[in-house]
Amino acid sequence: MKIGETYKVLIDNFDINGYGVAHIDSKVIFVEGAVEGETVIAKITSVHKRFVFAECIRVLDVSPKRKEPECPYYKYCGGCDMMHVGYETEAEIKTNRVTQTLRGFDYKLNPIIKANNIHGYRNKVMIPFTKDEDDTVLYGFYEKKSHDIISIDKCLISNDVSNQIISFIGKYLNIFHVSIYNEEKHEGLFREVMVRNTALNEYMVVLVTTADYDFSKLVEYLTNEFECIKSIYLNINAVKTNVVLSQEYKLLFGKPQVTESILGLKFNVSPSSFMQVNHDQCEALYSEALRMADLKPDMNVIDAYCGMGSITLNIAKSVKHVYGIEIVPDAIKNANSNKELNGISNATFILGKCEEKIKELVNKERIDLIFFDPPRKGCDIEFLNTVIEMNIPKIVYVSCNIATAARDIKILEVAGYKLETVTPVDLFARTLHVETVCCLSRNNFEK
Repeated sequence: MKIGETYKVLIDNFDINGYGVAHIDSKVIFVEGAVEGETVIAKITSVHKRFVFAECIRVLDVSPKRKEPECPYYKYCGGCDMMHVGYETEAEIKTNRVTQTLRGFDYKLNPIIKANNIHGYRNKVMIPFTKDEDDTVLYGFYEKKSHDIISIDKCLISNDVSNQIISFIGKYLNIFHVSIYNEEKHEGLFREVMVRNTALNEYMVVLVTTADYDFSKLVEYLTNEFECIKSIYLNINAVKTNVVLSQEYKLLFGKPQVTESILGLKFNVSPSSFMQVNHDQCEALYSEALRMADLKPDMNVIDAYCGMGSITLNIAKSVKHVYGIEIVPDAIKNANSNKELNGISNATFILGKCEEKIKELVNKERIDLIFFDPPRKGCDIEFLNTVIEMNIPKIVYVSCNIATAARDIKILEVAGYKLETVTPVDLFARTLHVETVCCLSRNNFEK
């Protein structure tokens, strides 16, 4: 097999990345865009010793699982990758991704918690801007496997009002001939827009530029048009980088933070705060994690990687005391602000490395349970070794990357923990990403 060759193949399965799986002789073919049960013409894009990658260029026999993508940009945009199948099939693929990655473990799998809304759910969107050959301002998302921007009118999984705000800004930049950043030449002013919104209908807009600029007229027009905008920032990022936001923020309008509500508690959200992008499914995720934890009034709990305290403060409602640990100073400042906002007295936020602070806490008092919600790279080995050494009896592990979670769980099982239960949660409908909540218990724990 060679790159560029085409083959007629029968797709007999999905792999964990949502690709259709076919076989020719002794080789496995992973076909992007193909659906289980279809016969397709596949064009080879990459060749390896035992398998090849291909793209579906024509469907000969269409599967009932296939769905016409509802987004006109789906074929080009790199944002969503599951719009070519129905939502039930998408949920099956995500469940399969979890079970295949966790093969070899003995645990109870709960049904995936599906999303009620698969469109308009994103409460945060970041849109880069560019210009075409006619000097017209365009905005959109990056094309698959490139840094070329696909011009769009709106994103189907983004909040409708956020789409309207971005369109309004695009029109302003066109009318007033604002200089647009050119990534290749590293020239120009206006780079990107971030819009985030909360369940309380408060919107924050962040204008990303390479230098300070007078946007007073844009601010005036925006706030007159959209009463829901409660905060507008200028973020100045003059560095040639793929990192969108710098640390240099300038408040142009309104209050420094917007307010979110999660499971009955309020949270102040700054431009740099981490917040799950799907509010309703975030509440479902947290509810499942709290259910698995089986919290009791006499418990002392640690929430590692606590961020702005959204899980920590919800834990506090059911336990004796909870300790949130985070290495980012602004996140701890934000968490303490949220603690005061909700009048919670049985939560303590600690700045520092999790592995160091856990030892201090366990040596001071009994810790009954620890929550993990690490970044995509998973947990540091030093952190895991500390949890093992401190003999914490129960773990609730919330993961946005089942591959790194599986790696970490294997380390924990070798050390005496047992994976008991796993629940997939769909926070990112129409994309391949899936969150999981995992519960582990210490086999040899003696209280």
